[in-house]
Amino acid sequence: MTAVAVASELEVPRRWCDAATMRPRVSLIVVGYAKVPRTSGAHGATDLLAVSLRIDPATGTVVEADSTAVSAMHRAWVNELLLGVDFSADISGVLAEIDESYLSNAAGSLKQAIADAWRRYASHRAR
Repeated sequence: MTAVAVASELEVPRRWCDAATMRPRVSLIVVGYAKVPRTSGAHGATDLLAVSLRIDPATGTVVEADSTAVSAMHRAWVNELLLGVDFSADISGVLAEIDESYLSNAAGSLKQAIADAWRRYASHRAR
């Protein structure tokens, strides 16, 4: 015969999230997307380029960046480009740096993904 446990005898795990004990957010994750051109080597791997940013909401500054760029070198370059950028301000300097230094068929996609993230962050701030 098998034993049947009574509900009062079962150990119920604590909830994984207790809103009463949550700390204030120390950063926001903002993601921008753009289509990858068919002429780009990355198009075979993915149709979309995503740029993911972790932003300090107190300053608007990018504290970490990543992307779905195919190579580690490209991802590192995007990270270096965006670290420390104030996303609550104008980002035309960042976009101009891409025009100057990122010689690829996907340069427009990278600019579009960053601009998309900037618009998402601006929309969040306006709420």
